[in-house]
Amino acid sequence: SAESFNAKLKAFRSIFRGVRDAKFFLYRVMKLYA
Repeated sequence: SAESFNAKLKAFRSIFRGVRDAKFFLYRVMKLYA
C-alpha cells in the first residue's frame, strides 16, 4: 500500500507542480488521506 501511496504522491506532484497556494493544496491532501 505504501508503494501505491507513493505513486499517488508522484501523480499529485506532477499535476500540481504549478499550484501557487501550496498550503491550501497540502490542506486538501491531508483531508483526502486523513
